[in-house]
Amino acid sequence: MLSRELMLIVTLGTIYLDYYAYSNQIVGGWNTSYHGELEIEMVDLARQQLRSNTTLANKTLRVLDCQIQIVAGTNLRLIFMVGEEQECTLTAFKPLLYTKKSTEVTSFKCNNITSIAHVTSNKNSIDI
Repeated sequence: MLSRELMLIVTLGTIYLDYYAYSNQIVGGWNTSYHGELEIEMVDLARQQLRSNTTLANKTLRVLDCQIQIVAGTNLRLIFMVGEEQECTLTAFKPLLYTKKSTEVTSFKCNNITSIAHVTSNKNSIDI
């Protein structure tokens, strides 16, 4: 009898801890990423996209946000500034590991910045 009660307490405790750890995430939605490896991979993809633009290729990147969305694989979104001229969004898809396919850029767009304060407000930025 005691082992059943203990098992029930442990099970409920585990469910509560799992809920507490992930309660701020939206299931199926975009969530802020804290995975350094994914952010580094996304910055590398961003630099590859910028190589074709000679005026932006060697400028400092400032990461404003890195997000993930778990699907049948992982959608990745990187929002960043290039110098103080452009705000860019790079979206990519990382297939499941067993497919052995590489991450693929699905969209990339940049817009001119009119106000740096507006772009960086409420965002924790990291210069790279």
